[in-house]
Amino acid sequence: MNGCSDMQPIRSCPNCGSTSFQVKYVEQPFKVVKCIACSLVYLGNPPDKSSIYENYYEGVAPNAEDYRSDSQVVSLAEIFAINKQRIALVKKAKPRGNLLDIGCGRGYFMKLARDHGFKVIGIDVSKNAVQYARSAFGLPVTVKTLDELRAASEAYDVITLWHVLEHFIDPFEELQKIGALLAEEGVCFIEVPNLYSLKFMLSRSKWGGGNHPLYHRTFFSDKTLKRTLLESGFSTVSRLKVSYQLPGRNAAYVALKRALNEIALDAFLDYAAWK
Repeated sequence: MNGCSDMQPIRSCPNCGSTSFQVKYVEQPFKVVKCIACSLVYLGNPPDKSSIYENYYEGVAPNAEDYRSDSQVVSLAEIFAINKQRIALVKKAKPRGNLLDIGCGRGYFMKLARDHGFKVIGIDVSKNAVQYARSAFGLPVTVKTLDELRAASEAYDVITLWHVLEHFIDPFEELQKIGALLAEEGVCFIEVPNLYSLKFMLSRSKWGGGNHPLYHRTFFSDKTLKRTLLESGFSTVSRLKVSYQLPGRNAAYVALKRALNEIALDAFLDYAAWK
């Protein structure tokens, strides 16, 4: 059903090409392995990805008018709050310019980026998500590959990947393509799940919360993400200590999140990478 066989051979490391690995986690039929040579943790036997991402956007689509700070739909209010804080991060580096959102989904981040003066464009693999972004917000979104974008010879001041890099079969190769799409002094913002977050390490049901090998191909730590960014050609990389403020969270929760983020044990890792 998932296109992945337990007998499928383990692929070589997408970063360094090594075939030496140790099995770190097994979630049948998936094997998550750690490269002996460079320590990258990746999915050794990835499934066919032809249609699995449409599952992300099945069901009734949210009402676009509910995407606001005071929304009664809790999930949309939280997404709005997160994206507002992301925009603030981006504007510190680049107050305006051309912005490409890779893996834009339903266009929630792009909507706020446009509202803050950026000229936006987005791509995603899901036709359902692209259609929503177009019809709900009138955004210039399409199903297109990075190779197709490179052929258009457009350069971007800002490129964002919010929980996207972990989905690539070969993040190293895709980051090289992304670097080629950046304008001079352009910056790329990346956010990924943290393999070594306290929550993940303590969890008995490790694949809860969406960080599942059916969808994710690479499982980054702070060290391996930084190394991957530098080795793929970015001149400067910097970890951003981001702890999102969400509606309804108490002071103790906020303080704990900030403390974990300081030592790279929070649920997510955020980086800015400069061309």
